Amino acid sequence: MWRVIGQDRVLTSLEQGIKQGSIAHAYLLTGPRHIGKRTLAVDLARAINCNESEPPCGQCPSCRRIVEEKHADVVLTQLDSTAEIGIDTIKELQHLANLPPYEGRCKVFIIDDAEYLSSEAANRLLKILEEPPPKVLWLLLTSEEERLLPTIVSRCCRLELKPVPPREMQKMLTDRYNLEPGKASLFARLSHGCPGWA
Repeated sequence: MWRVIGQDRVLTSLEQGIKQGSIAHAYLLTGPRHIGKRTLAVDLARAINCNESEPPCGQCPSCRRIVEEKHADVVLTQLDSTAEIGIDTIKELQHLANLPPYEGRCKVFIIDDAEYLSSEAANRLLKILEEPPPKVLWLLLTSEEERLLPTIVSRCCRLELKPVPPREMQKMLTDRYNLEPGKASLFARLSHGCPGWA
């Protein structure tokens, strides 16, 4: 079960790709902060490595371990206390990408805040994207796509996440979080279509 909400067009495209075995080697997930990029990236990692017929099931050991960030083949990299994602981080990911999957069908590398790649790290990543190893999926998440190297953007399949309509956001808040309709309506408006803010 996909956990991201309000992105039906993107989900339909990904589901078709999974069924047809035509998933790209790299995706750029772009959209405002708190729109659901990281949730979608984790969902896609689950779907690629799910053991059931309708991925992502959310119940199999693989799906559960990915959500708990304990799966050996799914690596999440994000900006930490430093000002940028450095070349050493990308070198480590490159090393891991050249190893075969350990417990899943495919290795998945999620780079959150990809716009904060240093120039050296971005150039190193570009080389990996130009000659991708087999059974590896790269997911780059960004809120500021214009800060990425155009050559990196061109090597990725771009998926833009759009703000969720207020009615859909309100329904999510009442169904998932049991908010009473008045509060759900207020939060839906204040969040500007971003579930993470809501």
